[in-house]
Amino acid sequence: MHLESPGSLEDRWITIFQELGEPDAILACTYTFNSEFFAELLRRFAEVACEGETSEGRPFSRLPVDVVCDRTRYSGHKIGFNVSFWPNFRRLFHPKLFIVLFKNEVVWSDGSMNLTSAGWQCNREIAMLHRPGRRAIPRQLRALLEGTPRIDATDRILERTINERNDRLPGQFLTSLQRPIGTQFLTDTPKHVDEVHLVAPFFEKDESNDVPLDDRWLREIVARFNRAKLHVYLPQLEAEPLRVQGCREMFAAAEKQLTHRIVIHPVEPEPGPLHGKFACFVHTPKRIERAYILVGSPNMTYAALLAPPIRGNIETAWILDERWQKVRRFLQSIGSKGRSIDDIDFVEPLITKVHAWMPLHRAAFDPLHHILKLEWKNPADALLTVLRYAGRPILLDDETVVQPFQLVDGISWLVTHKRGGDGVDGCCPIDVPVELLPACNDVVTERSPEDWLSMLGAVSSEGNYDVPRGDVSKGKNEHGFGTGFKWSERVRDLAAKMRYVEETLCDENLNSIDKRWLLKLFEQIYHSHDASAIADNDHEQVWRAWVRLELGHVAKKLSNIAPSRSDRAGWRAQSKRLRRGLRIATLPSEIRSQLRVTIEALGEMT
Repeated sequence: MHLESPGSLEDRWITIFQELGEPDAILACTYTFNSEFFAELLRRFAEVACEGETSEGRPFSRLPVDVVCDRTRYSGHKIGFNVSFWPNFRRLFHPKLFIVLFKNEVVWSDGSMNLTSAGWQCNREIAMLHRPGRRAIPRQLRALLEGTPRIDATDRILERTINERNDRLPGQFLTSLQRPIGTQFLTDTPKHVDEVHLVAPFFEKDESNDVPLDDRWLREIVARFNRAKLHVYLPQLEAEPLRVQGCREMFAAAEKQLTHRIVIHPVEPEPGPLHGKFACFVHTPKRIERAYILVGSPNMTYAALLAPPIRGNIETAWILDERWQKVRRFLQSIGSKGRSIDDIDFVEPLITKVHAWMPLHRAAFDPLHHILKLEWKNPADALLTVLRYAGRPILLDDETVVQPFQLVDGISWLVTHKRGGDGVDGCCPIDVPVELLPACNDVVTERSPEDWLSMLGAVSSEGNYDVPRGDVSKGKNEHGFGTGFKWSERVRDLAAKMRYVEETLCDENLNSIDKRWLLKLFEQIYHSHDASAIADNDHEQVWRAWVRLELGHVAKKLSNIAPSRSDRAGWRAQSKRLRRGLRIATLPSEIRSQLRVTIEALGEMT
């Protein structure tokens, strides 16, 4: 916890990746989101992870990487990971989590930092890094993940982790899904409190829809502990004259209910603005001063801590019990000398609320078939919405499907504009299944059969792979299939590719992402090599029939040698279907009979 040992959270994560190597999945939750910073952060983590002893040298773009952020703070991202929103758009999504699933354990951090360069590199944040040494997460964290959109990384983390026992956690982990976090915190608070310390972080108008501290939470504290000394830590805006961010009238009203005067501790903006959120009740059980602490993502506000779940923010936090001496050193390090409210000028923050037009629930892209699928919150909104992609409008013949559609320069978001409306345009991320991400590389509007076949790896005569294991999507043939390509070379290359498919799909260590990608590529190669589609080219008809015949042969072999019984059964059904789709009726008559004999022999193989 950074409260105990200040340092860079990024550096600590780098140490984790260096030790544990490549992860199996990454999930991040944030309020504000900077996609360029996150892509660069992933690049740095991937670089050190690939240096580990257990590394296979795969970039993180080959792993399921998901981000969940608040819909009002999303402004687009490029291909490489998926972004989604909390499904209940009436609740502000405010958790800050970074969860990484490794082979034998799960590691995660939480606290106050958003997924931005300010949050990870500039601000003074309060964070906790958890490494239980096994695949276990707190029960309430699991419940939060179950409520997020169930995409690749989230599904994998939920499938491969178990509930963490409460007695193994550093404190009590909370979410606001069922009960407000502030209510849960106050339920078990000590009866007799000597001091209350509230840290209200700095405020930027584009960073929140709410103030850092409001009177409803303050009134709740004052009503319970009117005899305690109240210390409030507020961002310092100017030193001469001394100005802090906050509302003087709110503190003056609260002070009338207290035995002692409120003490304001200005927090200087250097070495970085304080963005941590922190509440601490000091009490003295058994003659030893203790600190009962709430720390995490919630600001000191009604919406974050007290509002009922139907309207309140989505937040996460920890309740901790620490020695007051250690906590006091932390507070002294951030706040300057205490002042009364009469000695300070107060400047209230300006609130800029965003009301963007966001009618889409989800958009998903299939790069193999060039289809964009749309899910509307309300189907009637389709008539009220102008969709733009890469600066151009999208014409909707169908309200739920756009085709043909192709990503441009990796841009993975749609802009939603309300017809005749004055509101702010919204953004909707475009999801791409992780196993199809390689198909977005080197995108062309329409891939030819040769393009699809060239994406398949190959095995040389020496048994070596043209592409590294675990990267089955990038084995491109440099020769191409153009004029003058020798038939013998073409056939040998096809045979090497078929060997690659057989050996790769028989590898019991093949990861599920590469397997799904290879199966989809197999289907796309077969689909694109339809001989009947080109009646005016006898040579190309023969070649396409030959490719389909080889794919059918591979399916027949895999029905006998695939690693699992279910795989073998699937390949048997696939083999029958592929054989029926060979379509040799349009081929030249001199070779039709020879291919028919070959097909019949293929059907009789056992």
